[in-house]
Formats: sequence, structure tokens, C-alpha cells
Amino acid sequence: MEYLWGVVILLVIGALLGLLLAVASKAFAVKEDKRLEPVTAMMPGINCGTCGYPGCKELVAAILKGEVKNLGQCRPLRPDAKAKIKEYLADNPDEDGNVLTLQG
Repeated sequence: MEYLWGVVILLVIGALLGLLLAVASKAFAVKEDKRLEPVTAMMPGINCGTCGYPGCKELVAAILKGEVKNLGQCRPLRPDAKAKIKEYLADNPDEDGNVLTLQG
């Protein structure tokens, strides 16, 4: 019977911490563009850095944010892959409905 209070206290503390973690995960959630992974999969994937970014995923993130407007910045990217990326981005606008158009 003596140990029952210790178990109850630990259960209450665990429940409170679990609730706190659930609230924190909602409050501090980072929204990621749903187009990031599909466009990254269309990139060469060699992470060479010739574009000025440490990897293909970072370049795609910059493209989706509008920081990079030219796919020609990625030198290893083949012309057919460029066309696929442009087509995908034209068919899939961002959450606000804006269509991203790229050069190169």
C-alpha cells in the first residue's frame, strides 16, 4: 500500500508531461511544402553543391520559396528532368494557389 502513492504520482506526472508534449508539438509544428519531396525526387540527387546549396533538397526549398528562379543553376539536371519539374510545379500550385514558373 505504501508504494501505491508513488505509482499514482508517477502516473500523474507522466500524463501531464505527455499532455505538455502533445500541446508543444501542435504549437511548434513546422509546415513543410508538400511539393518538396516530389521535386527533390526529380533532381539528380548527387548533392554536388555546384548550384551554391549544400544539396538538392536545399536547392528545391529555395526554388519553392522563390529565392531561385532558374533551374539552370543545377548543372547536372538533364533537360527532360527540367521539363518534368516545370510541368509538376505548373500543375501543383502552393497553398495560396500561386503557380511557380521557372526559367532555364
